[in-house]
Amino acid sequence: MIAQNICRDFNGTLLEIKTDETFSIALPGFPVLNCVSSVKGGNIEPAGFNWNVCEETDNSVCLVGENELGKWRLEFAAAMNLTGINGISVKMSGDLRQAQPDLDVAVLKIASLKADHILTQGIAMGGCSSINLPANTSFSSHYQTMISAGDHILQIGYPLMQQQPGKVHGKIHAHELQDVLVSYRISHFGLKKIDLDPVTLFAAKDGFQLMYDWADANIEVKKDFTDMTAPGWNSWDYYRWTITEEEVLKNAEFIAHDPVLSKHVKRIIVDDGWQYCYGEWEANHLFPNGMAYLAKEIKKMGFVPGLWFAPTIVEPHARIAQTDYDMLAMGESGKPCLSFQCMKRHGFVLDPTVPKVRKYLFDMFKRYADMGYGYFKLDFLGSTLGARQFADASVPRSQIVRKIVEPVYEAVNGKARILGCNYNFESGNKVVDAVRVGGDIHATWKGICHNVASVAARFWGNKRLWLNDPDFALCRSLDTANDPDMTRLLCGLVYITPEMTDSKFCEFPLVDEVFRPQAEILLSIVLAAAGAVNLSDNLPRLNARGLELARRVVGADSGDAAIPVDLFCSDKPSYWLQKVKDYHRVLLINWNDEPGTYSFDLKKYGVTADSAVNFWNDQIVKINDGVISVELQPRSCLLAVVK
Repeated sequence: MIAQNICRDFNGTLLEIKTDETFSIALPGFPVLNCVSSVKGGNIEPAGFNWNVCEETDNSVCLVGENELGKWRLEFAAAMNLTGINGISVKMSGDLRQAQPDLDVAVLKIASLKADHILTQGIAMGGCSSINLPANTSFSSHYQTMISAGDHILQIGYPLMQQQPGKVHGKIHAHELQDVLVSYRISHFGLKKIDLDPVTLFAAKDGFQLMYDWADANIEVKKDFTDMTAPGWNSWDYYRWTITEEEVLKNAEFIAHDPVLSKHVKRIIVDDGWQYCYGEWEANHLFPNGMAYLAKEIKKMGFVPGLWFAPTIVEPHARIAQTDYDMLAMGESGKPCLSFQCMKRHGFVLDPTVPKVRKYLFDMFKRYADMGYGYFKLDFLGSTLGARQFADASVPRSQIVRKIVEPVYEAVNGKARILGCNYNFESGNKVVDAVRVGGDIHATWKGICHNVASVAARFWGNKRLWLNDPDFALCRSLDTANDPDMTRLLCGLVYITPEMTDSKFCEFPLVDEVFRPQAEILLSIVLAAAGAVNLSDNLPRLNARGLELARRVVGADSGDAAIPVDLFCSDKPSYWLQKVKDYHRVLLINWNDEPGTYSFDLKKYGVTADSAVNFWNDQIVKINDGVISVELQPRSCLLAVVK
């Protein structure tokens, strides 16, 4: 038992450990009070740890304890980030009496936190939330969670690459975060020794710098992204599974003959729909001349050919699913299971802990790289974790996606670039060049609104860890294309069941409530992301207004990821500032259904400018005493080039 309260001052961060096993951490401007740690394994949830102090220094306190699940160690230590902000790290480890199929370890269990706003991070693409309080909902977050109160922001951070997957989750009630768990979830891990990564807590007034510091501290390999910023064209959003060899070449030829597009677009990427099925990666009848022929034809026109794969997904009629059961990950039964589902397509998943699987992936991607494909989009990577068990139980789940991509990287390194889609960020930045950060986007107002938080919240990764991919730069809308088939595809029909009487919510088109002003918002966010720019329209069917959008977006300079300056106080950022070469862009967005006045004080952010123009129409934008102030119509934006 802890005999008396312990108080420590870690360079301005105060730690108090009480005899009742609770502890409080007071960071500048942000008290985190009355916390405990907890563990739960299966049906066992011990009441405590019976902590004892085993070691104390000026900069650390270490506790040891024991309960029904095993022996535990809890360490508090002074921490400092890359720009000298002081904070605290909390680390937990344990020796289990026996391995557990499921183990939940809460390093910090916080009863309540007063807050004005919380910014969460998804584990892979999409999944971010920007929530103003008061609210009544739940939240879940990975990597770095940003909690605002008053003029300070608390950052709760895990390492990017983790021994076990960590998560911050809890509830929001009115002006409080409640029952907040800073935790790790350990599933089917075959070892008794549990060594968890430290959780860090920092508080400061500049949340953007905290996030940059976290990113810089987690760079595994520094990379040159110069050639990655060149725009491309991808088949998916317009064609989906209807894509054909003929349509790919038609769009490539259109780009090659356009006086503007031909100067900037460098990649032609064939997305899902070219293969026989998931798990048999050979051309189907819609690509009658095969994929080697297509790569050759694309290269003839001066483009880099790219190809989409879902490398671990295996549909039931694929031969691997029929004959190579040893390559498949398992369910709780210990047998292969249909752990993948998307758009009502089901599949088994490959087990990357099996050497035979890694060889299969290496050989397959080497073959396609040797055909001339210089870009691979790897999709549904995180879906592999839908399986419950993998052959090598000593591999933590946080390292499964990394093991999928490693043999691909080894096969194509120096020959091709890799985009990780549904790529769990905990797999690090070495084996990928670009990463999808936004969720799936379509030319719908609902989709644009839903996607913006995830693009905005990932500014910290772009051109540091990888190139951010916000998803497609879509130029077609209800008034920028002359296309009778634009709303023909109804991909949601797969969700209509025989007994369903009201199917309206399943009949959504891929273009909805979007005209040119809303298309400008979508494309402005793509440019603000400053990462991948991939067109995904049937380009010959764009009208003059749509083609103008395409030409402008691919011809734009790529700068730093824009800072959404109201990120920590809004649900959808309206004010963005971007550094581009020797000038800036300012993006103002009216998300509302009523007109509004939007002002941006350039002086506040150290920007001196004499002139500005509207990126989308070249009209002069007035600057009065360093302030841009405009009236924006509903659902419209201003992207101003400021020099």
